[in-house]
Amino acid sequence: MWIVWLVATFSTILLVVSVLLLRTDFRAAPLTWQLLAGSSIPLALGGLGFIVRFWKPLPGPYLANSVYPLGPYVNAWAVSFGFMWLAFSLVFTALALRAPRNWLTWWVLAAAWLLAWIPHGIIGIGFALAGSNAPSVRLYRNWASEWPGFIAVCFGVLVLLAHFGLSAAGFIGTGWHLWRRRSGADAA
Repeated sequence: MWIVWLVATFSTILLVVSVLLLRTDFRAAPLTWQLLAGSSIPLALGGLGFIVRFWKPLPGPYLANSVYPLGPYVNAWAVSFGFMWLAFSLVFTALALRAPRNWLTWWVLAAAWLLAWIPHGIIGIGFALAGSNAPSVRLYRNWASEWPGFIAVCFGVLVLLAHFGLSAAGFIGTGWHLWRRRSGADAA
């Protein structure tokens, strides 16, 4: 497990240093753009959670679609997903803080956000409409009955609520500000 913690620590340092380099831009940004940039922080935490939780190092030999250095193929997918959330968070933050504050930037951020969440929406709708929910609920209930699982479930819920809340406030606020600025320019 030392490799998991070493790589997760290195990745966290890369992320934190990069975000710290953006702190002047963060302070200079209007509150709504700060909220949009800040929505990436819980997403990055969720990504780190995926990396640490699902990385189960395995020795070789490795076999495509079966065994990877990150663990069984489903674990390898989840770990890769965690790293992608880290990268997405960093790029999303930089774009929200450094790109021109106009409709094009707002649109690109909104499109990227939607593209990132579409598969999760499909999964949620699939479970709601055709899922075998009783076994799934039982699985999570059993997992959360022990402290580590309970903490992971609570952490996941808080991360998602923070991310969605900050995203909604940021997108609505920046959109409202851009619309008012445009309306003001039209009136002049």
